This record gives sequence, structure tokens and C-alpha cells, in this order.
Amino acid sequence: MPKQYQLPPEKIKDFGTIYLLERMVNGPRSFSVLLEGSDTHLEELLTSLMSKELVDIDARNRYVPTQKGRRAVTNFMDRYIDFLKNFDCYCAVDLEEGEFAFEEFFEIEDESEWVEYLEQDRWEDLRVAVAEFKSLDPLEIVFMGFINEERVQDKNDGWQFDLVLGSLWDDIVKICNSALQAEDLAYEDEEGSRVSGEDVLKDVLKEGADLNLRLRKQEDEYGSDWAKEDKTVYAGEPRAVPPVPKQPLNYTVYESYRDPYYTSPVWKKKKYWDWD
Repeated sequence: MPKQYQLPPEKIKDFGTIYLLERMVNGPRSFSVLLEGSDTHLEELLTSLMSKELVDIDARNRYVPTQKGRRAVTNFMDRYIDFLKNFDCYCAVDLEEGEFAFEEFFEIEDESEWVEYLEQDRWEDLRVAVAEFKSLDPLEIVFMGFINEERVQDKNDGWQFDLVLGSLWDDIVKICNSALQAEDLAYEDEEGSRVSGEDVLKDVLKEGADLNLRLRKQEDEYGSDWAKEDKTVYAGEPRAVPPVPKQPLNYTVYESYRDPYYTSPVWKKKKYWDWD
């Protein structure tokens, strides 16, 4: 029986809290203690940030991130960057041909052409199945995908309400519950033997890790700009939230992912504000 996901209020609050805190650190967004207009929807999240000592109140009666809050954002960004670099390639996989859309990442430079390419029917989104295989939280993976696709965007009207009670949380659950799972990937080979979904995912993960390593080396060789590396998968507009800093390439990380059971230590914290 397929696994059914739910997004409890506490997890919604955790996701909303870290997004709001990231905007305060990197935006930079600023909020007065006397919330006005649409910002009043953020009261519960800001109260949660205060209770966790992730924000404080400055002399101007405005919420400001604490050092603990900044470290929490660093934890979140470490995971978000790892998601972009090592998991996003599984958003479009042709299982019949054993191909990844991201094989053409540096070949298709036009944004609209790239979006059209990703919309081909042959691609399957395996990010939820990959997350399940690696014992990660598929809800968190989809949440990060929404940030990358700008489904969560603090420039939109009413974003404060959406962050607390909007339909995006229902959409995350629907995506997880309708996504392909490992058992859906099982098949019979030409000799009539059953190939398990787990074995299929192992092969997909190894091929994806090799692809990511090739992309990083190609990026390093060609000296491509970071904006192209970081273009959004689903929209033609430049991705604005949050910015991914330029970092020295560490091939060891990508080589480690050739082990299908490997996950970076950045995923082992239960919450972004935990580091002990």
C-alpha cells in the first residue's frame, strides 16, 4: 500500500519559521514588533522565533536575527545547497531510456527552451522516491523544490498568509502522495525475472551521482557563471530566493554520492536550529 504523507501543523510552522528567518538574514526582511497589515499573519511565526531565541528585539523595536538564528539559516542553506547540487537532477528522469534531462543542462542555454524540454512527457520526477530511499523527509525535499521554483516568494501579494495557512502546504502533501515510490519502479526483465524498485533506484542514484560529478567538472572547466548553474528548473525568471553562494568545488562530496546509501551529514540534524 502506498505511503500516505501528512503535514502536521508543527512541521508547517517549522518550514514557515525557517523560511521567514532566512528572509530576515538574507533578504534582508525587517519586521516591527507592532505588526501591521499583512504582516499580522506572521505573529505566530515570529513568536516561535522568539521562543527559540532565533530572533531578538533591537532598540528600534524590530525583530533581528540572533547568532543562533544565523546559525540556523546556515544549517538550512547547507541542506538547500546540497538539495540543488545532488538531488534536483532527479526531477526529470526517463526510465525507459535511462536518461536525465540534466544531461543537457549546459547544452540548452535558452530558458524557455529549457522549460519546454523539461515538460516533455517522458520525464518522471523521482525526487520523492530518492528521498524515501535515503531516509530523508520527502516533505522537506518538496518544500525546498517549491523555494527553488519560487512557489514560496516574499515578493508576492499575500505571501504572509500563504506562509501560514496557504494552499501551498496542501500542494506539498498532494505531490508527495501522488509521486512515484520505489515499489512503482519494479519491473520484469527480458528473462522474466523481477527487478525490484530498490534495485532500480540504486542504478538511478549511481547514474545521477556520476552526472552531477560531470556537471561540476564541466562547470569548473568552462568557468560557467553561477547564475546559469543556479537557474530555476520550472520558470524563465531568475531565481531569487535564496541566493546560493559561490563555493570552491569539492569533488569528494559528489564522489561520495556514488554510494546510493550516502547522504551528507548536513541532513542528520532533526531541525535547522539543532547542531549538537
